[in-house]
Amino acid sequence: MASRRFESGWSRPRLSSALAVVALLVPARCGSSSDPETISLPPAPPRPAAAAAATTASAPQPTAGFTPLPTPQQVVAEVGVGRVDPFAPLPPAGGDAPPVLPEGLRFNGVILASGRPQALVQFQGNAGSVRVGDQGGRTTDLLPNAWKVAAVDVAQGRLTLATGLSKGSPRITLEL
Repeated sequence: MASRRFESGWSRPRLSSALAVVALLVPARCGSSSDPETISLPPAPPRPAAAAAATTASAPQPTAGFTPLPTPQQVVAEVGVGRVDPFAPLPPAGGDAPPVLPEGLRFNGVILASGRPQALVQFQGNAGSVRVGDQGGRTTDLLPNAWKVAAVDVAQGRLTLATGLSKGSPRITLEL
């Protein structure tokens, strides 16, 4: 009967599992150390004095065909002071100077058509009417690019143009 147990594998799993437990515990116990001062790094090899002086004294020369990058000092020197509010309208290019009417833009009059005020203008050989909200270069060719009709006052005979597309853009008012 003992030979039958051996042949059927009853005693082998006990032996192999015992060997596996021993195999796992032995390497873990051998690698541990209770003394933290036993771990140390090997000392760094000494640098030759000539090589150390050469790397600090001369900057690398750019390879032909490549543009050298600016130094950190050059980058910091080029950084300008930013705007407090990056979404605020840009100031006029000439400081506080009023906008100048583009050459060739002529204001001819105002009309009230179907209850909507319109201004009669000429620009670069074209003539016609513009309404509040019309934008040069986008919705009409009767205004310079990026200029906008801000207001048309029929009673006073005035046309107000904004020199940019934002609400805070400088304005110029034309009168008959």
